[in-house]
Amino acid sequence: MNSRELRELYLAYFERHGHKRLSSSSLIPDDPTLLFTSAGMVQFKDIFWGKVPPKYPRVTTCQKCFRTTDIERVGTTAYHHTFFEMLGNFSFGDYFKEGAIRLAWRFLTEELSLPKERLWVSVYEEDEEAYAIWRDLIGIPQERIVRLGKEHNWWGPVGGQGPCGPDTEIFWDWGKQHACGPDCQGPACDCDRFSEIWNLVFTEYDAQPDGTLKELSRKNIDTGMGLERTTAVLEGVMSDFDTDLFRPICEEIESLVARDALRVTGYVNLRNLLADHVRALVFLIADGVLPGNEKQGYVLRRVLRRAVRAADRLGFPPGGLVRLVDPVVATLGDIYPEIVERRKLVERVISQEEMAFRRTLKAGEDRLRELLAKLSPGEVLPGEAAFELYDTYGFPLELTQEIAAEVGVAVDREGFQKEMERQRARSRKVAAYEGGATSEEVAAARTTAFLGYETLEAESELLAILNREGELPSAGPGEARLVFSVTPFYAEAGGQVADTGWIENLSRPGKAEVVDVQKSPQGTLHFVRVLSGGFRPGDRCRLMVDEARRREIERAHTATHLLHAALRKVLGEHVIQAGSWVGPEELRFDFTHFSALSEEELTEVEQEAFSPVLSDLELRVREMTLEEAKKKGALAHFEEEYRGKEKVRVVEVPGVSKELCGGTHVRRTGEIGPIVIVSEEAVAAGTRRIRALVGERARGFLSSLRRERRQLSRLLKVPEGEVLEAVGRLLEEVSRLRKERKTLEERLSTLRARELASRAEEMAGAKLLGAVVEGGLEAAKLLVDLLAEQLGSCAVVLGTRAGDRGVVVAKSTDPRLSAGDLVKEAAKALGGKGGGRPAFAQGGGPKPEALPQAIQAALKLARERLK
Repeated sequence: MNSRELRELYLAYFERHGHKRLSSSSLIPDDPTLLFTSAGMVQFKDIFWGKVPPKYPRVTTCQKCFRTTDIERVGTTAYHHTFFEMLGNFSFGDYFKEGAIRLAWRFLTEELSLPKERLWVSVYEEDEEAYAIWRDLIGIPQERIVRLGKEHNWWGPVGGQGPCGPDTEIFWDWGKQHACGPDCQGPACDCDRFSEIWNLVFTEYDAQPDGTLKELSRKNIDTGMGLERTTAVLEGVMSDFDTDLFRPICEEIESLVARDALRVTGYVNLRNLLADHVRALVFLIADGVLPGNEKQGYVLRRVLRRAVRAADRLGFPPGGLVRLVDPVVATLGDIYPEIVERRKLVERVISQEEMAFRRTLKAGEDRLRELLAKLSPGEVLPGEAAFELYDTYGFPLELTQEIAAEVGVAVDREGFQKEMERQRARSRKVAAYEGGATSEEVAAARTTAFLGYETLEAESELLAILNREGELPSAGPGEARLVFSVTPFYAEAGGQVADTGWIENLSRPGKAEVVDVQKSPQGTLHFVRVLSGGFRPGDRCRLMVDEARRREIERAHTATHLLHAALRKVLGEHVIQAGSWVGPEELRFDFTHFSALSEEELTEVEQEAFSPVLSDLELRVREMTLEEAKKKGALAHFEEEYRGKEKVRVVEVPGVSKELCGGTHVRRTGEIGPIVIVSEEAVAAGTRRIRALVGERARGFLSSLRRERRQLSRLLKVPEGEVLEAVGRLLEEVSRLRKERKTLEERLSTLRARELASRAEEMAGAKLLGAVVEGGLEAAKLLVDLLAEQLGSCAVVLGTRAGDRGVVVAKSTDPRLSAGDLVKEAAKALGGKGGGRPAFAQGGGPKPEALPQAIQAALKLARERLK
């Protein structure tokens, strides 16, 4: 049985047993405490934590996962990976230990037909219930049930408190011949005999802050079967890298390696590391991660650079890494269509980042080798030096450690971290929490209903007045933060700026200007400037959004959707939104693309975006489940923001665009008016930014261009339609005149050189010449070259003014005289410094009036040398 058959068999088996089959979530979770999805349970974390009720009591998934906890072991073992697939079945308050164990045992022994005698299990040492189920109900002999401590068979709690519980693990026994020896500790041992294939976690406790365990009212099951490890068992191979999941990648690597690389120590380890890392790269980039210097971007860059290093050691041709994308897509593309859709993006990111890293690597590694050459095996590279490599060359600490380890040198990690913290302290800005009081300061969390899709004016009760310290009993003239039960004001989110407007107190005299609106745990915070009167909790207020400004923002926001669709149509579907800023009639749109757009592409994008405006299409806004939205083709590039919500909002421009979006929009595309792209630039590796104007701002911009064109027409004395041709002719004329001037200057310099050459003095077989000339530094350089050609064996020293400084240049064709020494001597008289090579040098100082004396000082030194 291969991996494809195993994956489908597992999911179908649990479907038959009442489980809802769900898709894998993104590798980037909607959870600020996690960088990556590292297990199947991550997408159900809020259910396990009791924050949301389960939609289905039983669920099964095949989850793509990414971890770096064992990255140093990847390639050195048969089963460690960064990217892997985890098969899982979950029960939320439904079946528990017996049900989970029976389902697992039947699948392994009946569906997969694995011999029972080759399966071992481990249980938590105090979990008598699980032990009894395996021994008495399943019938596993006691000698194949191992009791282990918390370090082996206990999960959680994350952060020291919360859901946790014992687990039981199922192992495949490869046979005694693979044991590490007679003292092998069984499944607890890290040798090759046992392979863990399934972990069943029994989440039954809630760990309290004081360390005590409280039983959960709803007990859950969380299981994880490693697809790669189980496939290895089914295919009868001891290494995951010999399975059908990795074989095509490994074969492509073998076709690319240099012949002599096959004899490199650790060849198989390097091959396996490369095969693992390229899978991780493909899936991370397809899920929207781009190389960067922090968070997910930093991890991606680290993995990619490790892959480049491994490829280099295997003798890969530069740029060869991208060829490994093919076998990954061929192997898993039909299971995960996103890697097919974003294949071009993946290839471009890998190619560009590899080229960039090679430049960095060369400079950084040269510097590191210099530092290591001064150390002996067993010594330590100082943390300051490691930080210099990181700070100056972008050289990761991990890579420094790897290269240093090759020559037996350790790296002072603690010293590196101290330097890193010093840098953070230097750049750290004091930032106060602008979201108002924390949930501890305000006992009851509040929610504010948003009415702004339907109306721009509403009456509402004032629930609370806040400042940074907590709640206030009232607010008078000055700044305050107000929380209402409902609001028409849009709080800044999704790249769209907040509404502004006014609040009128209907219960007592009071008026305030709304200057910002932000979401917080206490409800929507209205940052206001109280203009007159006052406000108290319980007051009835009228909230009024600045309508003209809101309409400007709506025009810009809908325009971003049209630009997004236009970019994907013109450049390709690898284009993914990477961020945006939507303000009053101006927008910035960041997207994934790896080269600057040509003038033709920008024009086409602008035309494609504007076409729906002319059609005056009516927008359709509907709410539906996330699954329904995806089935209908809605783009959800920040999908994790919506996961777990009952309904998502889909904004559609019929026939043009369909996106998940919580922002505000025009009713018809004709309301947008003109769309004008004013700039396109790079903002990061693989990320471009378009800035555009819409509506009145765009009209004003075009109007200013028209005025400038009319002014040019008058200045050039040509019709407006001929301005471009006239400017072209003018530039040609300027270019011609510059060439003529250069030719005349060269002729003048030649004549001047002949005149100066006649003044040269001869001494000991060499000619010496010094003079102060006009024309600046470049003219002096040209003259010194011409004079050296005419005089033969000589030394020529010329001085000139360059602004408010005196400058000296020298050229020597006589081995007895060094131009650098002559300039150094002359520069002293100018109050400065200078030097250079024996053949040519230049220098200067702040005393241009001393140029004659400087020239004479240089000639005096030349005469002394010749004597």
